Parts: sequence; structure tokens; C-alpha cells
Amino acid sequence: MNKLIDRIKGILLAGTAVMLSACSQLYHSKSAAEMQPSYIVVETNSERVLFAENANERRPIGMLTNIATALVVMDWMRNENLSMDTLVTVPQAACRWPASNMMQLHPGDRISLRDALHSALMWDDSAAATTLAWACGYSLAPQNPEMAFLDQMNKLAEAIGMKQTTYKGVNGAVRSTSTARDLVLLGIYAIERPQVQNICAKTSYTANVINTMGPRPVQIINTNRLLASQGVDGVRSAGSGSAGYCVMASAKRGSVKAVNPTTGKQSTYAQRLLVIVLGMPSASHRNNKAAALLRDGWEAWEIWQTTSDTSDPSKFIRLPKN
Repeated sequence: MNKLIDRIKGILLAGTAVMLSACSQLYHSKSAAEMQPSYIVVETNSERVLFAENANERRPIGMLTNIATALVVMDWMRNENLSMDTLVTVPQAACRWPASNMMQLHPGDRISLRDALHSALMWDDSAAATTLAWACGYSLAPQNPEMAFLDQMNKLAEAIGMKQTTYKGVNGAVRSTSTARDLVLLGIYAIERPQVQNICAKTSYTANVINTMGPRPVQIINTNRLLASQGVDGVRSAGSGSAGYCVMASAKRGSVKAVNPTTGKQSTYAQRLLVIVLGMPSASHRNNKAAALLRDGWEAWEIWQTTSDTSDPSKFIRLPKN
């Protein structure tokens, strides 16, 4: 009888495992409209998490992927001592997603690294991002530039501790997945780069696409409507059918003299909030949610400075130290 009971338990457990696996697959295949939004608010200097909801939920991230693309390209430019004025050629692969070919690039067009970076970071532009990826990837593996570059993107994610992130493509038109918590690490890494901050702080920019007819100017309008409100100076917004409407917003206040809770020592440092919002149903919902989190985040930050509670390590996010 005991053996029979054990066999029945085993069958039930196996069945439960199959059901859970099926449910997990179904859950992860849900559209943005079927998933609860995710968000997180962090003060980047103390690395204190002020608010979070569903922050560890893996989900599509749309064109927020382009931030990682730009960071890998900038690392490559620095290593190769390349100027922002360096011209690169648009590959055939860049034109696979017409709806997000924001500058209407054509194979064989030429564009500067500066202009491609602006479009990839300020717009939901897959073509500019792919052009950048191919230029960098070709120097790594001419026989397969795109895969070589994608490997570098995932190595970057691993290096900065983005354990729940998988990049499937070199631009946001391909469905890559991450979490709000992982994206904080990417955001902290990004805002330490003056070039990224400089680009993402602009409300507009004029790029030039060069073809056989000469240069063709293109006016780029930043999709991040939070700029200049509540001290926001970057990073970028995005929207897609799979990811919903997302934003990574960086906002700063003047420097303050206070005890750094992580070291116990008094120092003067800048105050900066990083807000990640993923999976909102519309651009207005996204912007309103981010604005509310910025407002409440600053209030929570001011309160926390008087308590300096460092007892819960889960309340801190830190980039790995070199």
C-alpha cells in the first residue's frame, strides 16, 4: 500500500511539474497588455532602492536594447581611438525592419558614428543601431559581424551583473528580455558615460545621411518627453507591441553633503535618481507613472537620508567592482 501511495505521489508531482512548466511558458509568452507593469526607483550614488514592483520579472524591453548597443559601440570606439565623425556604411541587414528605419536608410548610405548614435538613442531606430553593430562587429569577425556584436552585448550584460538579461538581437526590433532591476545596472553604467548623457539630454538633433546625391539632413526628435521635467536629463523612452511603453529616466539634483550610508563617511556627492518603468499600456501612462515615481522617489530619498538604514542588502543595487 505504501508503495502504491508513493507511486501516486510521484505521478501527481510529475504532473504538477509539467503543469507548472506549461504555465511558465504561457506566462512568458504573454503580451505586454497581459502582464503587470514593472518599475524600480534607485538613488544611484548610494545605490539605494527606494521603490520597486515586479522588478525581477523578465519581460521584453523593446528599444531600451539600443542603450546596450550604443555602450558596446562606444567601448569599441574608445579602444580603436575612433572619432565620432567616422563614417560607416549602412548594410543590407539594417533595412530588415522598415517600420523602425527612422532615417529611411538604404544599403550603401553613409552615416557618421555620431549621427547613428543619436538616432539609435533618441529614436526607436533599428536601422541606425544595426549599422553601428555591423561596423563594430566587422572589426571583430568579418564573416559574421552581427553575431560577433551580439556576443559583446551579452558579455557586457554579464560583466555588469545583469543576470536575468538575454539580448537576442543588436537592436530593439528583436525581442530581447530583461528585468527592471537589471536595467538599473545598465542605466548606472550608461550615465557614467558623458557621451551617452550628452546625446540623451538633447530634445532634437540634425543628422546627415550621405548617398550618391550628397548629404540628406534628417531632423531627430527625442521621444523622451520627460526631459527637463523634475531634473530629468536622460536616458531614453521606448515603445513596442511586445514590450509596451517603457522608459529609463535619469534625474539629478544639486550636490549634497551627507553621510554615505554604504561607507559611514561624510562626503559631498551628486544626487541622482534612476527610474525604470516597463510594460505600460500607453505613452501617457508611462510618462505619468515615471513622473509620479520621480516625485515620490525624491521624497523617499530625503526621508531615508535621515535614517540611513543599511540593514537590508536587497535594498541596494551595485555594479560589480573591478
